Amino acid sequence: MQLQNNSTLQDGKYRIIRVLGQGGFGITYLSEHTMLGKLVAIKEFFPKEYCDREETTNKITVGTKNTVDIVDTLKAKFIKEARNISKLSHTNIVTIFDIFQENETAYYVMEYIDGHSLAELLKLNGPMAEEDALRYIRKIANAVNYMHSLSMNHLDLKPANIMVRSHDNEPILIDFGLSKQYDAVGDQTSTTPIGVSHGYAPIEQYRPGGVSTFSPQTDVYALGATLYALITAKTPPHYSEILENGIYFQSAISESLKCTIEKSLEIKRCNRPQDIESFLVMLGTINRPDSMIEQNTSNHEQDDKQTDIEQLITTEVNEETTLINSLDKSPEIQIKKRRGLNPRTRSEIIQISWKVLYASKVYFLLNGNQIEAAENGWQTLTNSGDKFQLCVVGGDGSVINTEVIEYK
Repeated sequence: MQLQNNSTLQDGKYRIIRVLGQGGFGITYLSEHTMLGKLVAIKEFFPKEYCDREETTNKITVGTKNTVDIVDTLKAKFIKEARNISKLSHTNIVTIFDIFQENETAYYVMEYIDGHSLAELLKLNGPMAEEDALRYIRKIANAVNYMHSLSMNHLDLKPANIMVRSHDNEPILIDFGLSKQYDAVGDQTSTTPIGVSHGYAPIEQYRPGGVSTFSPQTDVYALGATLYALITAKTPPHYSEILENGIYFQSAISESLKCTIEKSLEIKRCNRPQDIESFLVMLGTINRPDSMIEQNTSNHEQDDKQTDIEQLITTEVNEETTLINSLDKSPEIQIKKRRGLNPRTRSEIIQISWKVLYASKVYFLLNGNQIEAAENGWQTLTNSGDKFQLCVVGGDGSVINTEVIEYK
């Protein structure tokens, strides 16, 4: 049961206008801040499985003593998560500016985003152009990267949780009901209700304790799934379907975008981009992954949070090769090889990064398999005997094959 339209909260400070949405643990209302004459959104803690509401008083009621204990525990977590979210300050994250308790439950007040969710836009307009989809994803990825810098996972990234503000077309990340805050060593500081959005949640979110430690790769999966949804207007396949059949694209998309989505939706967490910066590198937003590697080298305590392989800790630089073709507008290639350690297993890994100019096509051979690549990218070798060779075709038809890099 919802609050009735025109009912008030906080002694008339807020007036309920209508319901904006409802989930398993809460109801969000369009409301008015009566003193300011300003529209706001208010989220009410209302776990509908356990609660009811008195019609005359609007107070939340629960059943048995056991149910009361469950609801009290969940409400305390709701308040704690709201406090954590209120500390976030980013142009692409919704702002929370009030938290209070009333009607035997809890509420938090957020800015009202006048616009449509990406899910609604997909229903209205169908698949997006790559340029538009990438613009939204890059901005949301940067917002998530900011969250990760504060040791927080969103854990529910999807088109329905990204609003597009009408007046400036800016995407705003909302709904942090499943988000988790982690401490300095990467352990969760509280638990949130278990929940998944099928198609957007990777395998670890279905496993008890699968995200009890800080896991940027989990949000990377959801970003890749969201990108898939934006360019296809379809719900991404469940991880079990990907495991069995791979990912199918009905419409033609660029090879670099296809590669980014496929890499982000890897079933094994260790095979995905290990952080948001790596994801942005694959999108071509960041020209060089080396800045990420150098930052990780100077912040080993931060790196220790990672629980899966491919987060590179640089221990030495083995090779740096620059190949420049002197012909006008022929391919220019910068390729670097760095040897490092997997922080979890301490086994050796090799990261190869490249930057190419004046290329009509870039691909690499990995153990004999030809794979399309972006002009700026990276690849990690993790197994003994892995072989890598970068191949570049220029606009003038010239071809450059770099030397074979082998993991020994």
